[in-house]
Amino acid sequence: MSQAFTQFVKILGRGRKGARSLTEQEAEQAMWLILTETVAPEQIGAFWMLIRIREETVDETVGFTRATRRFLAERGGIEHKVQLDWPSYAGKRNELPWFLLAALALANDGVKTVMHGHSFRGEERIYVDQVLKAFNWPLCQTRSEVDEQLELRNFAYIALANIDAKLSDMMDLKYVLGLRSPVNTVVRMMNPFSASHSVHGVFHKGYDDLHLEATGQLGDPSVLVFRGGNGEAEVNPERDVVLGKHQQGVSSWANWPKAEREHKRLKDNLDLARLAEHWQGVSLDPFGEQAVRQTLASVAGLLFKVESHEACLSLADTIWSKRDKGALSLQEAL
Repeated sequence: MSQAFTQFVKILGRGRKGARSLTEQEAEQAMWLILTETVAPEQIGAFWMLIRIREETVDETVGFTRATRRFLAERGGIEHKVQLDWPSYAGKRNELPWFLLAALALANDGVKTVMHGHSFRGEERIYVDQVLKAFNWPLCQTRSEVDEQLELRNFAYIALANIDAKLSDMMDLKYVLGLRSPVNTVVRMMNPFSASHSVHGVFHKGYDDLHLEATGQLGDPSVLVFRGGNGEAEVNPERDVVLGKHQQGVSSWANWPKAEREHKRLKDNLDLARLAEHWQGVSLDPFGEQAVRQTLASVAGLLFKVESHEACLSLADTIWSKRDKGALSLQEAL
């Protein structure tokens, strides 16, 4: 148990009249203690659930993220300069993870991309690590393996547990408490390898505002955030999307109309062969076509500072047309 940590639980839990949110400095100190000291599981569970009840503030998010980035920086970095940070923590439950094809197309075009995530086993969701295993793509266990994959493929995936075990354990508190915690926000914000650009997918309304404002306070150079399919950074072509962007110290919002007027989701057909065949050009998936195109357009617009929807789509089409169609296939056993 950490005596130093009890003050933060007291601040949050003093009742309706006495409780308050943490300042940015307090949040940073609390997160630093969690990551570096022996804080009891009961203290950590109480801490996150007290915040979860009212949802984290911008100052708390900034403090938690600062501490996490400082902690990870002390753990050591990688040799390659990462261009795109792509957190993937939600999983897909009513369609396939088409955003993965958008990320791979960018990597195929030379954008050094690191995707990181965490799987909640037992949930009826498809996570990126499952898909990559089916495609026989290596999952990185160490930072040196991230470097190797960036050199070979411009794309690396590493699980949260291999970035830091404590962060992974805090995510898994969901199994004990039955609720996700604000750690879900932190791992999306942390940008563990200090990439030049980052894309955040969120699910709940208002979290896009939270991410964008926190990004501004953190002074991040280039971030895209939007409410995506099941909470992943994937544009749902059957809905209008509002894209939040923070770049060169300026935050802005753009509204993109839905690309599909009819429902084309195939939520009863989650066969991974759809992903492979669409990548290979064997077939044109009715939902995947626009999910990949719109997602690729949104991220490419951030990377190459393209503003209009039409210009972003044109850029996405160019990148997609240059993909190596032979780079993706399912293992025969699957």
